[in-house]
Parts: sequence; structure tokens; C-alpha cells
Amino acid sequence: MLTETELKTLADKALAFANGYDAEILVNSGDSALTRFSENVITQNVSSHNAGLSIRLLKDGRMGKASTGNLSDDGLRRCVETAAAALKVAERDPDLFPLPGPQEYRKVENFTPATPETTPDTRAEGVRLAIDRFKRDELEGAGIFSTGGSGFALANSRQLWAYHPSTRAKFSISAMSPDSSGWAEDTDNDIGAIAIDEIARKAAQKALDGRNPADIEPGAYTVIFEPAAVAEFLLFLAWEAFNGLAYVEDRSCFSGKSGQKVAGDNITIVDDAYHPMTRGVPFDYEGFPRQKVTLIEQGVFRSAVHNRKTAKLAGVDQTGHSMPQPDAWGPMPGNLILSPGDSTMEDMIASTDRGLLVTNLHYVNILNPITMTLTGMTRDGLFLIENGRITKGLKNMRFTESVLHVLNNVEALTRELFKTGTFWGGGGSIAPAIKVNDFHLTSKTEN
Repeated sequence: MLTETELKTLADKALAFANGYDAEILVNSGDSALTRFSENVITQNVSSHNAGLSIRLLKDGRMGKASTGNLSDDGLRRCVETAAAALKVAERDPDLFPLPGPQEYRKVENFTPATPETTPDTRAEGVRLAIDRFKRDELEGAGIFSTGGSGFALANSRQLWAYHPSTRAKFSISAMSPDSSGWAEDTDNDIGAIAIDEIARKAAQKALDGRNPADIEPGAYTVIFEPAAVAEFLLFLAWEAFNGLAYVEDRSCFSGKSGQKVAGDNITIVDDAYHPMTRGVPFDYEGFPRQKVTLIEQGVFRSAVHNRKTAKLAGVDQTGHSMPQPDAWGPMPGNLILSPGDSTMEDMIASTDRGLLVTNLHYVNILNPITMTLTGMTRDGLFLIENGRITKGLKNMRFTESVLHVLNNVEALTRELFKTGTFWGGGGSIAPAIKVNDFHLTSKTEN
């Protein structure tokens, strides 16, 4: 990946070529590598380097934008010319905001040099440790071990400069028997923090406990969701509910509900790029400092996140959540945190007379953004709880349920928080496991 100095040099060159315009430069560079395995055999090792730059020009109420992966002087010059040509034919925008000047940012440490320097041999050794565990249990394993680092910078013609480097390692694995599967994942900016043995143990145990799965009928159940499943609910809230543009356009389930009760008293959700477990980028895509925002506080809706446009429409201050401009989607939180409770997984299971334990959700999609109704399937570990004990594995089920209904029926949350990802991407979140009453499973799947 390119250094801050190298990114600054590229940005300065592009700004020089854009003389005569107000100009905003987004420039990034990253290195990533991935080792993939299936059926207990490594099947792929790939690595890549990427770098790119986009420029947004403003003049006389018009805007033009272009992007390039050609970072030579000629490539930068042509990118500026393309943006200028787009500006000339653009309509005037009376609501176009001026570029901001220099800003101050909180320091966020999210870079561990050892992570992008991880060798294929090191990843292969991690995979071998997991496979050895699976073979002892007569299971087949599949998954990915990825490592990488990136640098992202923003500059403009009004002397703004913002730079943030980050690294990430992820080990995500599935263990499979002929009729069951188990899954576990760990992610961190530090490769040394990935708990390979523990991940392999969890995935294997899920697969072993889920053998000979039984059928259950559709209906309403008490369900304990592990954090990865909770993250799926949070992701759709980020996209469709806490999005400032959806909020001001009355497309959010929280539109017009500021100060109103929308969830149980035990539900508090914040967006915080500075939380030690998530450590996000300290600035948005226009260069404004990212702020911690309380979205739901003890069940009461407080705010969506905003860029300058949506903040003006809502009559509030912007929160540093702009996406790259021009943006038709709207500002979104990228570091959601569901506050913990005072329970444990063992407590929640022991207090359940009859219910289910869900490891993960798969292929979740939104049916109705106004009611926040989602549908999807359980995956890699669905279990029946009877009289406070996990008694058997179950075949997977489809669910159809409103996230609002979930948030109003949370009986307990664990005191321990977990870093999580999501199937569709969209950034990470921090979540506890939760116990939910009256959750609706609507049909069986084929396995």
C-alpha cells in the first residue's frame, strides 16, 4: 500500500491540474491477500494491490466528477479533464455545498504493520490448525483466512487534508458433517489477535451437536441470537432506518418519531467510530469529523445520522456521516454498537423452557422498509432448547419478522460484546447475543 506521503503527492498533483476549480480529491491504496480452503484442502491463495483516485470539481454552481486507476501524471491530468467536461454540461445546483476548510480529527489507531505483512505460509499454518481439528472430529472444513491493509486520504483546494490507515485480518470457517454444519469467525486489525484454535473449536462443536437434525414446525418462538445474527438486524437498520436521507424523505421506519418510544427499555444503539472494538475512520467523505451519535437511547429514538444536505432538511447539525458526493443513497452509520445487558449465554439458555438458539443468518433481504420487515434463513447451527438445555440440532428455517418487533421483545442481552461482520458487507458492528420472545419462523428450508 502507498504511504501517506505518496498519497499526498498524488493528491497535490491532481489539485495542481485542477487549478481554476474548487476541487476535492479522494485517493486510496491497499494490499489484500486471501487463503481459501474447502473439503479440508487449501484451494486458493490470491493477493492484490489496488490504488485509485477520484476528483470532484465545483464551479459556478455546477459539479463534475471522474475517477481513475491510472495514477501517472497523464492519467491524473486526463481524470481532471474528464471531470471538467462533466461539469460543463451539468445543470446548476442551487443546493451545492462549498468545500470545507481544514478540520481537526481525533486520533484512531487501527493499523498493525504485521497484518498486511502476513505471508501465505502463515495463513496456511492457521488453516492447517483448523483442518487438523476438523479431521480429528471426522468433519470437513471450508473457509477463508484474509489479511490486508489500506490507506485512505481526502484533500481539497481549501487546504483540507485527512488521512487514515487501517488493517484487517479475518478468519471465517465452516465445519461440516453429512447432515450438519457449524460456523465461527473472528476479525481484528491485529493478525496476532485472531484466536484460530477457539474459532475451530466453536465451528466443530456446532457441527457435532447439530448432527441428525430434527424438524420443527413454523410458528412463534423464543429465540437466542448469537452476535453474528444480531449484526444482520443492525445492518438493515443502518441502511434503511438510521440513514438521514431516508429519514427526511419519510422512508425510514423512524421518520417523524424523534423522542418517541420505538424499542424496549433495554435497547440503546449508538454509532461510534472511536469505540475501542470497532475503530472506524475519524472523518467522512467530505472531510468532516465523524461524531458519535446516539440513535436509540433506552428504547427512545433520538436521531438518524446526517450529512450537510439531510441535516439542513431536518433542521439539525450534520454528524460527519457523508458518503462520497454526489450521493443518491444518503448518509449511513458505519460503526453500530448495540449496548450490552447483564446476562450470559448460559443464563439465557438456562432460563428458556422451550426455544431456539440461532448461530447465524443467511441471505437476509428486506421486504418492507417502513415496518423494517426482513426475511432470511438460519444457517450453520440451529438448535432446540428444552428445559434450560440445548437438546438437539434442527433443520434450518426461514424467518419473516420486523426488526422493530425484535427490538421490542428483547428479554435479555449478554454483558459481553463481540465484533461482527455481515453477509452483505457494509462494515462491522459490535453486538451482544440477545434473547427475543415471539420471533416468527415462517417455513422450512430444504436442509
